[in-house]
Amino acid sequence: MNFTRFTLKNRTAILMLTLILSVAGIFSYIIIPKESAPSVDVPFFFITTLYPGIGPADMESLITQPLERQLQGINGVKEIRSTTQESVSIVVVEFELSVPNNEASQNLRERVDLAKADLPPDAEEPIIIEASVDDFPIMTVNLAADYSLVNLTRLGERLQDELESISGIREVDLVGGIVREVQVNVDLTALTSYNLALGQLVGAIQNQNLTIPGGTVDVNRLSYLLRVSGEIRDPAELEDIVIASPEPVEGQPAPGLVYLRDVAEVVYDFEERESFARLKAYELEDENGMMQRVDEADIEELQVISLSVKRRPGSNILDTSSDIFSTIDNFNFPAGTQVLITGDESENIRKLIADLENSIISGMLFVVLVLVFFLGIRNALLVGAAVPISIFVGFLVLNLGGFTVNFVILFSLIIALGLLVDNAVVIVENIFRYREAGLGRFDAAIKGATEVGGALLAATTTLVAAFFPLTFWPGIIGQFMSFLPKTLIIVLLSSLFVALVLYPTLTVIFVKIDKDVRVKSTVFANIVKYALLGFGGLVILAANWITFVVLVGVTIFFVVSFRFLVKPLAYRFTHHLVPAVIDRYQGLLNTMLERDYSVKWAWPRNITALVSLTLGVIFMLLFALTNSIAPQAAVLPQILGGILLAAGVGGIFIHTVEGLLRGGRAVLLTGLGLLLFVGAIIGTAYVFNGGMDSAAMAVLLGLPIVLILFGGIGTALKLNRPLILTDNRSLLLNGVLGLLISIFAAFSAAPTGVQFFPQTDPAAIIINIEGPIGMNVEASDDAARRVQERIDLMLQEHPSSRDNVENIVINVGVAGGDVFGGGQPRAELSQIRLNMVDYGDRSEPSTVTLNRLREYMTPIPDISILVEVQQEGPPTGSPVNIEVTGEDFEVISRISGEIRARLDEASRDGSIPGLVDVKDNISGAVPEYAVRVDTDRAGQYGLSIADIAQTVRIAMNGLEASKYRDGDDEYDITVRLREEDRSSLQSLDNLTIFSRGQQIPLSSVASFEETRGLGSITRLDLKRTAIIEGQAAPGFNGPEVLAATQEYLDDYLETIPVGYSVSYTGENEDFNASFTFLTTALLISFALIFFVMLIKFNSFVAPMIIMIVVGLSLIGVILGLILTQTPFGLMTFIGVISLAGIVTVNNIVLVDYLKQLLDEGTARKDAIIQAGSTRLRPVLLTAFTTILGLVPLTFGINIDFVGLLVNADPGFQIGSDNTAFWGPMGVAIISGLTFATFLTLIVVPVMFSAFDSLTDRMKALSGKNDQVIDEDYIGG
Repeated sequence: MNFTRFTLKNRTAILMLTLILSVAGIFSYIIIPKESAPSVDVPFFFITTLYPGIGPADMESLITQPLERQLQGINGVKEIRSTTQESVSIVVVEFELSVPNNEASQNLRERVDLAKADLPPDAEEPIIIEASVDDFPIMTVNLAADYSLVNLTRLGERLQDELESISGIREVDLVGGIVREVQVNVDLTALTSYNLALGQLVGAIQNQNLTIPGGTVDVNRLSYLLRVSGEIRDPAELEDIVIASPEPVEGQPAPGLVYLRDVAEVVYDFEERESFARLKAYELEDENGMMQRVDEADIEELQVISLSVKRRPGSNILDTSSDIFSTIDNFNFPAGTQVLITGDESENIRKLIADLENSIISGMLFVVLVLVFFLGIRNALLVGAAVPISIFVGFLVLNLGGFTVNFVILFSLIIALGLLVDNAVVIVENIFRYREAGLGRFDAAIKGATEVGGALLAATTTLVAAFFPLTFWPGIIGQFMSFLPKTLIIVLLSSLFVALVLYPTLTVIFVKIDKDVRVKSTVFANIVKYALLGFGGLVILAANWITFVVLVGVTIFFVVSFRFLVKPLAYRFTHHLVPAVIDRYQGLLNTMLERDYSVKWAWPRNITALVSLTLGVIFMLLFALTNSIAPQAAVLPQILGGILLAAGVGGIFIHTVEGLLRGGRAVLLTGLGLLLFVGAIIGTAYVFNGGMDSAAMAVLLGLPIVLILFGGIGTALKLNRPLILTDNRSLLLNGVLGLLISIFAAFSAAPTGVQFFPQTDPAAIIINIEGPIGMNVEASDDAARRVQERIDLMLQEHPSSRDNVENIVINVGVAGGDVFGGGQPRAELSQIRLNMVDYGDRSEPSTVTLNRLREYMTPIPDISILVEVQQEGPPTGSPVNIEVTGEDFEVISRISGEIRARLDEASRDGSIPGLVDVKDNISGAVPEYAVRVDTDRAGQYGLSIADIAQTVRIAMNGLEASKYRDGDDEYDITVRLREEDRSSLQSLDNLTIFSRGQQIPLSSVASFEETRGLGSITRLDLKRTAIIEGQAAPGFNGPEVLAATQEYLDDYLETIPVGYSVSYTGENEDFNASFTFLTTALLISFALIFFVMLIKFNSFVAPMIIMIVVGLSLIGVILGLILTQTPFGLMTFIGVISLAGIVTVNNIVLVDYLKQLLDEGTARKDAIIQAGSTRLRPVLLTAFTTILGLVPLTFGINIDFVGLLVNADPGFQIGSDNTAFWGPMGVAIISGLTFATFLTLIVVPVMFSAFDSLTDRMKALSGKNDQVIDEDYIGG
C-alpha cells in the first residue's frame, strides 16, 4: 500500500499524533535542563600539594618531580604540565579523550598513592581535583553593609548555609570574609627560660584538646558509653593546659607546673587578611527588577564579601537560580545590607532562549510572508507551522537523548529555521500545484507527496550526510561544537518525518485553492467562536491591559494590511508576476540551450578551453600525487599541467569577455545594479565601521565597472552574434568558470584574513595586575587602587565608555591558573573586572572601551598590567603562544626574557600590528633568607636538619596544632612566635632550639644568607619550560598576528643555543588541528553526498553535475566574505559544509523531476525546460526561506515579541552578542545559497544538456550509436 495513502486513510490518528508530539515537545522544552555552555568532558586533572614555607626549587625536587615520575607511565596521558611556587605544587595531567574519566581518575589516584612514599612526611596530602565546566560559578552574590566586616562575614556564612541547602547547588564558596583563628603567640624569652621547645607546646595542645572514646559499661539494664573529653569549650581554656611538670631536684623547693599562659598569649582573633574584594556599581536593579543607572554623584565603592555559587551537574540553571533568588528574598538581612548579583548565568540563558524564541517568530514571519505570495495565506501558515512542530519533535528527541539545552543547541535551532520548512514547502507546493491542475484533495495529496517523497528522502539524507562527519570532531573544541551537527541532524530528520507523515494529511484538511467552495459557518458555530474570543479577550484584559491593547492593535494591523495590501499584491504576484517570471525563465533557458554546430570547427571552438582547463587540473593533481613519491617522474605532469592550465585559463578569459560583449544591454544593466549595491555596502561600512580597506573597495568596485565597461561596448557595437563560441551552453559554462577565477583572484588581491573563532564584542573586560613575588596583600591592594584610578579617569573623560559599564569588581589576592582553574591565591595578583551592560544598551562597542583602557594603562614601576577580555566559545589557547624548553632554567629564562622584550617593543612601536598584552610565566625572583646548617656542629648537639627546619617553620610561619570547635564551626589553633619575636630577619639570630635538655642558639649551628630564588617553575612533560603569550587586538586576526610574530622572531631564533627549542602552540595548534579535521570532514561529506545521490539516481552524471555546482557555489561564499569583510574562519568553514548539503537538496528536487520526465518519454530539451519551470517555484521558495530564516541570526535583527506584548516595547535592535560569533556561518550560507540558486536554475539544466550531448557524441565516435546526434542544427 502507498505510504501516503495509508496516512490519509488514518488521518484521525495522524492528527492525534501531531497533537501528542507537539504537546510532548512543549513539555520537553519546559523540563529539559538548561545551561549556558555545553557540558563537555574535560580530560584534565589537577594534583595540588601544599608544603608551607618551602621555596619553589625545593618544592620542585621534593614534590613535583616525584609525582611526575609516577604519572608519566599512565596509559592514555597526553600531556603533563606543572607549576611550582612557594609552598605549593600544581601538576596538571591531560588525558586523551578516548580514556574514560573514571578510568583516568582511578589510574591517577593509584599512581599518586605510590608517589606518596617519596614525598616528605610533613608535606600535606596531595589533593586530586577533576576539572569540570561545572566548577565555574553560575552567579556571585555580593554582600555589602555599613556595619563591621566581622558581622558581615557571619551573615555571609549563614546565607552560605541556606544556599547550600538548595538541591541544585553543589557548593558555595565565600570569598573576602574574615576568618577567625585561635592564635597561640609564644614569648621566646619565657620559652627559653623554662627550657622548653616549641614542639612541646604543639604536642601538649594536641594531646589535651581531644576526645577519646572509652568503650562501654553495662550497669543494670543500661549500657553507658564512656568518653574521655578534654576539648576546650572556650579559647581561654588553652591557657590552663600544662606544658611541663619538671621533676623535683633534691635539696631544692618543688618546682611548680608550667602552664601555657606562662610562655604564650592566647588570642581569639582573625587570620591575617590574604585578599580584598570591592565592588563599584554603575547600574542597580530597581523595585520592578529593571536596571537603572546610578547618578554619578551616588556611585560609591563598596567593600564586599562574595558568595560564588556552583551548581550540581545536570541541574537546571533556570530552576536553580529561581531557588537562589527565592532564598535571598526570604532571608532576613539586617538593616544597611546591600545585595548585588554579578555573573548571573541564568540571565544569559534567558536571553539566549528569548533570542531563540524571537528568531523563530521572526523567521516564521519572514517565511510566511514569502509563502503568502506563492501559496496564499492559509497554505503559507500551514507550511510555517512546520517550524514549531519540527522543533517540538526535536526537543522531544533531545530530552529523551539526555541532552541539555545550551547556547550551541539554541543557535543550531536558529540556523535550522530556514531548513525546517524546505521539506514542507516542496510537499505542500507540489500538492498545491496538482490541486490547481484540477485534482481532488486526496488524489493531489497522494500524487504530490509520492512524486517528491523519494527526492525529499534523498535530499534530507544528503543534508544529514553533510553534517554527520562533524559529529566526530575530536578534542574539547570538538565536544563543544559537536552539539551543532547533532542538533541539526535531529531536527532535520524531525522535519522529514513531519513532511512525509503529517503533512499529506494536513494538506488534505487545510490546503485550499481559489476554486474551492467556501463553506459558511453556522450561526451556532459563529456564536461559539465569538464567545470564546470575547472570553479570551476579557481574561487577557484582566491580566494585562497593555497586552490586550497590543493584541488588538496588531490584529487590526494584520487584518487591514492583509485585506488591502498583502492579498491584492499576492494575487497579482501569483497570477501575473509568477507566470511572467516562468515565461521569461523558459525563454532564458531555451536561449542558453541553443547551439550551432553547422559552422566549421564547431566542436574544437566550443570545447577547447574547457577541455584544456580540465586536463590541466588533472595533470597538476597527478603532479601533486607523484612529486612526494618520485620527484623526477613528476616533472612531465607538471610541465604539461602548467601549459594546459595556462591555455585553459586564457581561453576561459577570452570566452568570458566574449560573453560579456554579447550580453550587451543586460550586462550593462547588471553592472549598474551591482554598482549601486556595492556603493550601498561601502557606504554602510563607512557609517558603522568608519571605513573599508582600500584594496577591498577597489575589488568590490572593479567587478561592476568591468560589467559596465564590456556591457557598454557590447551594446554600442551590437555584438549579439557568436564570435568564437557557437554553443550558448559553452558560453555560459566558460563565463561561470571565468567568474570563479576572477573571484579567487579578487580574494587574493584583497584577502579578508583568516581567524580561528570570530571576535565578539566582549561582555566583560578583565585587567590582571601582578606585582613582584613576595609583595604582601596590602601593597598589592595599593597597586590595584592605582590602576583603578586610571580606570576612573578614563570613565570620567569618556562618558560613552562609562555608560557601557554595569559594575566593576576588584579582587586582590586572586589565584593564578588556566581556563579550568587549579591555581592558588597569591598576594601579588589582583584582578579588576569591568562587566558591560547588555549589548543593546551599549553606547559604543565594548572594543572601543577596551582600546581606551589600554591607552590609559600607563606603566607602574615593578607592576605588570594586562588588559584582557572574557573569552566566548570553546576554550582555546592564546593567538601567540611560544614555548621555550631546554635543560638549564636560567638559559630558558634568559631566552624567554629576550623574546618577551622583543615582543613588548614590537607591540609598542607597531612592528607587529595587532599584538597586545604580551606576558610570560617567568615570575620575578623570590627574596629568600637561606639558613645554611653546619651539619657537623648540629650533629654535636644531636640536631638534624629536620629538627632545625621544623623549629624555624613553627616559629616564623606557624603550625596548626589543633581545632577549636564552636557549634558547627571549626577554627584553627595556630602556634607561632609572637609578632615582636618574628618581625624581622634578625629574629632568627635569637631563635633557640631545644636538644638534650638545653637551648641551642640557631646561630651556633647555622649561618644566614640573603638570596633570591626562583619565583615559579613551569614544566612540560618533565622538562622546564617558559611560555610567552600575546593577544590579538580587536580588528586583528590571530593567525595574521602569529605569522607576523614568527617572521619578526625568525632572525633571533637562529641565535639560541643548541639543545633549546622554541615552538608555537596555543591557538595555532588548535587552529591547525581543527582545520585539518574540517577539511577531512568536508571531503567525507562530499563522498557521502555523492554516494547517496549515486544510490538515488543510479548514474554518475547527475551526482557529478550536482557536486560541480556545490563547488561553484564557493563563488557566492567568497563574494559574500569580500562584501561583508568577514574573515574565513572556523564558523565560515562549518557554513561551507552546511552549504554543500543545502545546495544538494535543491538540485536533487530539480534533477529527480527531470529524470522522471525523461523516464516518461519526454524529449530531452522539453524535459529540461519543463523540469526547470515546474521546479522554479519550490527552488526559489526553499532558497528564500532558508536565507530569510538565517537573516535574524546573521545580521542580529532582534524583536522582543514578549516585550511587545507585555510592555508594548518591541526592543528592536540590529546586532547582538552572538552575531559576531555565528554571523560568519550565516554569511557563508546566505551568499553561497544566493549564487547557488542561479546555478541550480540555469547552470544545472545547461550542464545536464551538455553532459547528455557529450555522452551521445562519445557513443557516436565509438560507433555504439547509429542515430544522428541532435547537435548539428541551429536553434533549439
